[in-house]
Amino acid sequence: MSPAVWYYLTVDSEAFLKAVERAKARESGGIGTLAEKTLHSALKYYYEPDETKHEAPLSGFFADILNADGVTEIQTGSFFHIDRKLGVFLEEYPVTLVCPVIRRRRIIYLDPETGEMTAPRLSPKKGRTEDVFRELVHIRKRLADKNLLFVVPLIDADEYRVKREPKRRFHDKGYDKYELVPTELYEERVFAEKADWLLLLPEGLDGFTVKELESALGLPKGQGGAMARSLLSSGALTREKRGSSFVYYRTGE
Repeated sequence: MSPAVWYYLTVDSEAFLKAVERAKARESGGIGTLAEKTLHSALKYYYEPDETKHEAPLSGFFADILNADGVTEIQTGSFFHIDRKLGVFLEEYPVTLVCPVIRRRRIIYLDPETGEMTAPRLSPKKGRTEDVFRELVHIRKRLADKNLLFVVPLIDADEYRVKREPKRRFHDKGYDKYELVPTELYEERVFAEKADWLLLLPEGLDGFTVKELESALGLPKGQGGAMARSLLSSGALTREKRGSSFVYYRTGE
């Protein structure tokens, strides 16, 4: 049997930039003025340019996109409240769930009084596909559903922040995140079955604890647990109790 390989969608850079421009054109008063942010809107235009297929009423909810391919849901925020909606859609339609990750971002500060912007500064923070598990863990019971296709676009973006007077709290840095404006679609990874999820694991890693997974992938503490539980629910992993820890095993590729 041939080893599984990453499945990527073909990136259409020109179409993506046109989608971003359409999303920006919807803003009536400048960056961040719409209830629907630019990133979410741009992805809707990219995956379905026809606006008549956006925000379709469906089984008591609204689907971001409903077309001949089924439902497409674009989730740029928390997954905590979408589980019920997703379950209803999956009963009747194939569902593509799109969860963008910001690969690289440039930080730009806005003066709220003058509208002046600082020169862009590249953030040291870099996003990666594994970041999706922070949210994916909330809907992990859906991952084994054959009707679900999961797409992770890796995107570069400009992050606009509004300067203000910091409050007297230790963690308050004196700005609010205002808007994310995409600048490039780098790649799109697709997860359709358990073999796809297993490709996230380092070659040869099997029979591992959460701590060992975090060490092997360089994940922050806590993210390995979310990843292991999600892959367990997808059917890509099994586990057994050993002492005070769970040990995870691949189920096959």
